[in-house]
Amino acid sequence: MKKSTKKAAVVASGWLGDTIACSAAATSLFEKGYEVDFYILWPQLKPILVNDHRFRTIVYSKFLISFFKRPLFQSRYDLIVREPNGWSYEEPFTSQIRRIAGCEVKPEYELFLPKTIPSLLKDKSRPVITFARDTEKRAYGRDISDLLKRLSPHADIEWVGLDPKLSSKKGKNKALILDAIKISQSDIFVGPEGGLLWLAAGLGKKCIYFSEHIQELAKKIERGTPTLCLGSTKHFPNGNHIELPAFCSNEYAAEAIIQNLINQQ
Repeated sequence: MKKSTKKAAVVASGWLGDTIACSAAATSLFEKGYEVDFYILWPQLKPILVNDHRFRTIVYSKFLISFFKRPLFQSRYDLIVREPNGWSYEEPFTSQIRRIAGCEVKPEYELFLPKTIPSLLKDKSRPVITFARDTEKRAYGRDISDLLKRLSPHADIEWVGLDPKLSSKKGKNKALILDAIKISQSDIFVGPEGGLLWLAAGLGKKCIYFSEHIQELAKKIERGTPTLCLGSTKHFPNGNHIELPAFCSNEYAAEAIIQNLINQQ
């Protein structure tokens, strides 16, 4: 009699970017022959994750976290992989979660959109930059209005992500699928380290990102080296992503973005 397929659960419990990182374990376990259930806290990610047929995406509430420790849940699976309570910051998150899952260690990951998507960027006569709204939250003194003035003669700006006045928790029910489509149809994504950077990089979009948040995080974290493992250049070491020097001038940032727009044409 044929042995039944091995079943695995991957449980993501952190922020949006951490959840995307955990999807790397789900895909790698599928490649090892497991039938995979991927448990996530962020419902706005589900319309994106369901397009990856290597795993089944299940949204859960924090009220159910204790259920994952019960024998009934554990008996359903041959393997349960949980997001660590604290990332080591010694390697890219995707590499670490694959290591925890006992899979081949590699940093790259991928996200998918539906096969048929609407065109959300009507006018493509000029280059389009998708700009993360959380840049305003993580400006660290940067004059965002001045930066946009430097960029607007060269490209159209499309804002993506949650209104910076709202907390991430209050934005949980705002699906990110339309933002993801905009990002995929733009020329370049610009923003800080955060969930939208993870999203854009996973979709294969060229990213130019601010690293101030990474450096500020490094001051607070007592383990590992965040500056050596965060950001899309660390997850995709292929030269397609650009990390701007922390606290660089708007003149420097704008020049880097404009030059890359020119190179994209």
